[in-house]
Amino acid sequence: MLKPRRFLLPACGLAAALTLTGSLVMPTSTAAFSLIGESLDLGQRDFRVFNNFADAPANDNTIPHPNFPGQTGAVMAIWKAHSEWGSGARGGNGLGDGAASNPNLGDGDANFDNTFQGVALDTGGNNGNVHSAASLGGGVIAFTHTPIADGWKITYNEDFVWDDGPGVAPAGTIDLQAMATHEIGHTLGLGHSAVSNATMSASVSGNLSSTRSIEADDIAGLQAIYGLKTATKPEISAASGSTSTGGTLVLTGANFDAVGNEVWFTNSAASGEPLKLFGLSSSAGGTTISLTIPAGAAAGEVLVKTSGTSRTSLSNAFPLDVDSAPGAFELVGPGVAGAQGLSQLTASGDLSPGGGSFTMHAQLIAPGATGALFVSLSAGAVPFKGGTFYPVPLLLQVGVNADGGGQLSLPAAIPASFPPGTTIVTQAWFLDGAAVAGASGTNGLTLRVP
Repeated sequence: MLKPRRFLLPACGLAAALTLTGSLVMPTSTAAFSLIGESLDLGQRDFRVFNNFADAPANDNTIPHPNFPGQTGAVMAIWKAHSEWGSGARGGNGLGDGAASNPNLGDGDANFDNTFQGVALDTGGNNGNVHSAASLGGGVIAFTHTPIADGWKITYNEDFVWDDGPGVAPAGTIDLQAMATHEIGHTLGLGHSAVSNATMSASVSGNLSSTRSIEADDIAGLQAIYGLKTATKPEISAASGSTSTGGTLVLTGANFDAVGNEVWFTNSAASGEPLKLFGLSSSAGGTTISLTIPAGAAAGEVLVKTSGTSRTSLSNAFPLDVDSAPGAFELVGPGVAGAQGLSQLTASGDLSPGGGSFTMHAQLIAPGATGALFVSLSAGAVPFKGGTFYPVPLLLQVGVNADGGGQLSLPAAIPASFPPGTTIVTQAWFLDGAAVAGASGTNGLTLRVP
């Protein structure tokens, strides 16, 4: 019999503490966290999202993000929640959350990583490893179907209004990323924690956005199940070369096997099964794998699995924007938080010299704030206004203003005369009385011209 783990909303409203109740498998207690006695093997590391969230706030974040290629809205919010449980900083930088309380995504430091397998076409039954929404009635906000070893399902109650972030969820809505982070903990084998500030706490109060970040007790519980990340776990630190189907992709990292590696891609079929290449060799002492991107690979993630079936044989999940426009956008950070949280600077489009256009996107800025976009041809790290200034030495400064929603879009194009292979580093700063020194700063954004 499936036993749901439920979030109940008291009748007095959203301002009250949220209480977790329900019929639970008897937990095994270790310190403050608890374990349900199950875990996910390497065949159950996939997850998908059936995006049937009906209310507009669940899908109103339409700004793309290099750490989560190909997705926006509810799918991105839930993907971020999975990334928080990952073994290391997402994409080597960890940026992407938006909440000042959680500037880094990827705090698990355990022998565990999920693989994003796209947007599902249905709820996947009770064990398809799918997130979805449904009208449940009553006070249940979300629940996780167990057992988990043969697959799980998370359902969010559509009788409430979900918000996809990346900023703090407005009054009257529920932070989807925060709730997903808690429920994902159950799919990994965690019960509830007796620590009040833990994401797996049986009750939370105040701003739910603070529970996007797993805390020390959550991490201890994860490591009790999957083990502290070993020094021999494979790791991808960079992806270079082509991102086009049929092109040559180069994965750089550590601890790859000399022969017999597998590389897992997000599968365009969205079946829940990763698209896998087998029998790949590495070079340079197990630090480099070169491969041809197969047909059927989709924008999402790439992972390396070395020989064996142990938890230590699967790498981190590294973002990969398959069949994207030429050029690459990379993040560095964090920035400096202001009134809306951690301002974000991302971009999308074609960086080919004379070949197209791209758009830079800034969000989570103080509404109407005045600022400037700074540009350099190299990256530095100079202390500035309580944070770090990245475009050093400065080449160009452009005055900008956020709109009433705290966002900014800047269309641009690389001139045909621009030298291929050039690196452009940008960052935006805005006047913001809520910031530590009166100015909020975005993360740095690197544009790599093909």
